[in-house]
Amino acid sequence: MDDLKNLIERVMAEKDWTLSTLARRSGLSPSTLHSWKSGDRATGTRGPSPDKLRQLAEGAGLPVAEVFEAAGRHVPAPMDDEDERQFLHLLRSLDSTDRSVVRATMQAMAERRTAK
Repeated sequence: MDDLKNLIERVMAEKDWTLSTLARRSGLSPSTLHSWKSGDRATGTRGPSPDKLRQLAEGAGLPVAEVFEAAGRHVPAPMDDEDERQFLHLLRSLDSTDRSVVRATMQAMAERRTAK
């Protein structure tokens, strides 16, 4: 399995793309991709955000799971529009104290997954 650096290099080589081309197709900055390619901020809890990993997957034409795995991240389960709508509806119905509890719980769950 590739790590994120190797995945980026492989995509560039297979598609004969420059870093700028991959950045443009992904909607990411060249400096972001350069930092991932050089190994900076490429893994762990301070690694790329899920949104940026999804952008890379879409721009490179790769499965999201492959990119998340290369970044050492847990692959989030897919969420359809209806699930997202229901979650947001419930979240919006909470007061600020309860939202803080939900946020802290979700953060702890995400960190627990990252530590595995």
